[in-house]
Amino acid sequence: MKRRASVWVVASLLLAAVWTATAMTADEILDEMDNLFSVDAEDERGVLAGMTIHNEYTGGVTSEYTLAMFELTVVDATQPGETDEVSHVIMYFLGGDEDGSIFLMETPQDESADDRMWLYLPALGLTKELVSDEDQSGSFAGSSISYGDLGGTREFQDDYDGTILREEQLEVDGEPNDVWVLELIASPGVDTDYSKVLLWVAKEDYLALRMEAYNELGSLDMTMGFRRLGWFEDERIPEVILSQDFGENTTTTITLSNTRRPDVPLTLDLFDPSRLSELDPAAYGF
Repeated sequence: MKRRASVWVVASLLLAAVWTATAMTADEILDEMDNLFSVDAEDERGVLAGMTIHNEYTGGVTSEYTLAMFELTVVDATQPGETDEVSHVIMYFLGGDEDGSIFLMETPQDESADDRMWLYLPALGLTKELVSDEDQSGSFAGSSISYGDLGGTREFQDDYDGTILREEQLEVDGEPNDVWVLELIASPGVDTDYSKVLLWVAKEDYLALRMEAYNELGSLDMTMGFRRLGWFEDERIPEVILSQDFGENTTTTITLSNTRRPDVPLTLDLFDPSRLSELDPAAYGF
C-alpha cells in the first residue's frame, strides 16, 4: 500500500504534556510528537474548535469551507500506558454544498492498531466507513490533504529513518523558536509519496512548526507551516497554517478559532458512527 507522510496539521492542534530533555535522538523527538489531541487525556470534557479552510487553485479559482470540530480522548486505565488512549474527532461541515457532511476519525494510541474513518453524507442519509486506499485518498474539504493524511504522525517512524540534521531558530509570527531540524529518509522497501521529509520541531514543546516534503527526484513537492500560534490551557496551539502543494499548484490556509471546553462534557455516544445524523452543532455553540 502506498503511504503518504501523515499531515500533522490536525494532529498538532492540541499537544501532549511537555517534558524537558537533552541529547535527544530523532526517534525520541518523534515519540514526543504525540498523536491526535492528547492534551485532552487528563480532562474528560472534550474540546471544541472552529475551523475555516480556504483553498486557492490554478487560475485564481478558490473555495472555502467552515467546520465545527469536536474531540474527545478516552483513557482506559486497565490498559498499559502505551495503549490506553483512543482519540475521537468529528469535523462537521457548516453551510455550502457540503452542509451537514461529517468526517469522523478514531485514532488509537496503540501503534499496532489502525485509524478508522467514516464519512456521513446527509443527502444520502448514510454513513460510509473509509476502508480502502481509494476511499482514504479522497480530498478533504477541497484541499490537497486527503482523509488518510489526517491520521497522525506515527507513520513517520514506521516509514522513515530519521536523524537530527541541525539545530537553529525558526521565526513564527515574529517570534523566534529554537528548533531541531529532522531529516527523514524513506526506509528501504517502503512505498511512500515522499522520498525525504524535513521537520522543524520546537524544543519548547515538540510542536512541528514546519514541514517540507520532497519527491523521488529530490524536488520540493509540498510545504506546510504555522503562520500564527495561540494558547489553550497553557499549551501553544496553531491558529493559522499555510500549506502549499507544488505538484497540484494548490495553496490551502487553515484557520483555527475559539478552541474551548464544552459547557457540558462530550460523551462517547456523540462519536458513534451510527448516530452521526443526530448531531446538532448549534447545541454546542456553533
